[in-house]
Amino acid sequence: MAEKINTFLLKNPFESISMDRKDFYDEQIKAYKDTGSPTRAVEIVNILLFNSYGEMTIQKRSFDKNHNPGLLDKSIGGHIQLGDTPDYTVMVETIQELQTPSIVLKDEIDFIKTFNLLGKYLDTISVIKYFTTTLYSPIKIINKENIPIANKMHLYFGVYDGRIRPVDRESKGVLFYSLSELKNEMDANPDTFTNDIHYIMKEYKSDIEKFVEIITKNK
Repeated sequence: MAEKINTFLLKNPFESISMDRKDFYDEQIKAYKDTGSPTRAVEIVNILLFNSYGEMTIQKRSFDKNHNPGLLDKSIGGHIQLGDTPDYTVMVETIQELQTPSIVLKDEIDFIKTFNLLGKYLDTISVIKYFTTTLYSPIKIINKENIPIANKMHLYFGVYDGRIRPVDRESKGVLFYSLSELKNEMDANPDTFTNDIHYIMKEYKSDIEKFVEIITKNK
């Protein structure tokens, strides 16, 4: 069954147009080869998931992936399917990618209240906060070519202390980095990480540091 995803023409990024996932990527690969730039964006969620010691979960993408095979990437990411909201997609993706159930909060006050209330249950459920929505065009490796794909990204930060079980074929495994360790590794070996995680870690550096400070303040 075809996967229908939300897309947006870049000239009108607020009007959603449903497309088959494969058709979208085929169209945008052709658009890049014809014009040198994307013409349409796909709506996605990206999640940075930390434990309460401030270590971020980094996925190593499966070598079977069509996009960015074998690279180190953000904790969780996924396309928003037709009829789904970003928050719903986050809750589905946390299960599908890492078998981690989640609660999604909209603002910092609710997040902090829930984090404090459920802190002793973080080994069984992740608490995730919406952060921002932005439009950007990361470079993706598709069929061994570097292709810019426009994304309308909904970015979330979360905390989870339980067991993480990567799903078969979705991931080759997970690693855990403190922010300083991750920076050093990304500086030393930039080509082993996706353009996505490079962009997020650079663009939202201070916001990520603030989030880590909140979740580690009692450690």
